[in-house]
Amino acid sequence: MTLLTKQYAKPNIATVDEPAPGDIIIDVRHPQEAADSPLELNFNEIILIPFFNLDAQLSKLDNIPTYLIYCDKGIMSRLQANIMRDRGFKNIGIMNRPKSG
Repeated sequence: MTLLTKQYAKPNIATVDEPAPGDIIIDVRHPQEAADSPLELNFNEIILIPFFNLDAQLSKLDNIPTYLIYCDKGIMSRLQANIMRDRGFKNIGIMNRPKSG
């Protein structure tokens, strides 16, 4: 007898070019990388939590606001956004590198 299990597809996590007012940005880059090239946005709170500390810090975050996860290439931000989604955060996205000029 073969037991079939349903696998539910996880919803895609949106990628945005510009955050909306009120979105909170979590910069998951290595601290030295964040210091060398700081993320500067005028209307959004930026929280620096390196990728290697994010999982341990999730219990300190409110799961109601919208969080956008940021890293330079988008690979680590996608991994961390998936972890957040798996931990019950519903309002999460990935922020692309801001365009300069």
